[in-house]
Amino acid sequence: MTVLTDRPYLGVLWDMDGVLIDSERLVRAVFVDVMTGGGPVPDPEQRYLETIGLNRTGLIQWFLQFVPDETTAEFWIDQTRDGFNARAKTELELKPGVIDALNHVRDAGLRQMVVTSTRTTMAEDKLARVGLLDYFTEVLGGDQVAQGKPHPEPYQKGCERLGLQSHQALAIEDSPNGVRSALAAGCAVIHVPDLIETDPDWHADLAGALDSLADLPRWMTQQEGGHWL
Repeated sequence: MTVLTDRPYLGVLWDMDGVLIDSERLVRAVFVDVMTGGGPVPDPEQRYLETIGLNRTGLIQWFLQFVPDETTAEFWIDQTRDGFNARAKTELELKPGVIDALNHVRDAGLRQMVVTSTRTTMAEDKLARVGLLDYFTEVLGGDQVAQGKPHPEPYQKGCERLGLQSHQALAIEDSPNGVRSALAAGCAVIHVPDLIETDPDWHADLAGALDSLADLPRWMTQQEGGHWL
């Protein structure tokens, strides 16, 4: 391994759901089942997209447009969570290209951590279940911040935990809320679409837009004359 000092970034901050783990489709399927089975949200398949990247506090606030109080909001959030957990035991899979991308970042000598809206213990359980937890120095969950994505706090705190200035960090995201959070924190951002395609209006602000994480190693070697490996 050869680590060069003139590489453009010193650390990678990964979103988890929809980037590393193919979980958003599963959550959406459960959410649709719960909502069509008596839940309060109309057009749940489409409205689910609005929730991607929100932590629990953000989800409660989102639900309040459909329910009268936070207790009811938490009930429906828990119904969806419990349904997901039951199915995740056998249906959780990695996104394409994840292992090669993580190995490439690790072999480049970059620090890497997860910045997710999922609660920390649940995120660590997901990552351990699919064999990814050991790649990361830390997992920053949505319960560790006062304000979740799209607020910049998650990525600001992630950079602090890695000992990086924000311009030294590359964030990899799949959701509009996550992209806004990382950009507002001052990170370079790559968008890798999952359920939501890359918005053309983002291109001027993004460091890159990839079809899949399978494209990340090639993208990295093209930056700064290939000074990643």
